Amino acid sequence: MKVPTHAEVLPGAWLPLLLALSLLGACAPQSMYHWGKYERSLYSYYKHPDEIVRFEEALAGVITKGESLGKVPPGLYAEYGYILMQLGEDGKAVAYFEKEKLAWPESSGFMDRMIVAVRDQSSGGAQ
Repeated sequence: MKVPTHAEVLPGAWLPLLLALSLLGACAPQSMYHWGKYERSLYSYYKHPDEIVRFEEALAGVITKGESLGKVPPGLYAEYGYILMQLGEDGKAVAYFEKEKLAWPESSGFMDRMIVAVRDQSSGGAQ
């Protein structure tokens, strides 16, 4: 005697199940943060550190898009500030360190030290 399979017992039951599973797949979790082309840009910058301006532009783009979505990743303002500091744009660097502090209060101690470093750099290292 042959035992019927589930498909033979409920031939129309598989279609709704497959439809439900495919709809659940469309509900995949979205990223909490917008990373854009950050990873690719960072890799390129590590390989070609002389292209710091290109990296600065890429970070600016990721931040702009992240701000429009309300999804700027932790540390991105700080990294952008550091790049600006390296480019000699001290005022902008401090502004981005302050943004990092506001967005991520746990970074305050480190950002305060970075702000002091920018000011020391601007004044030629004298305190």
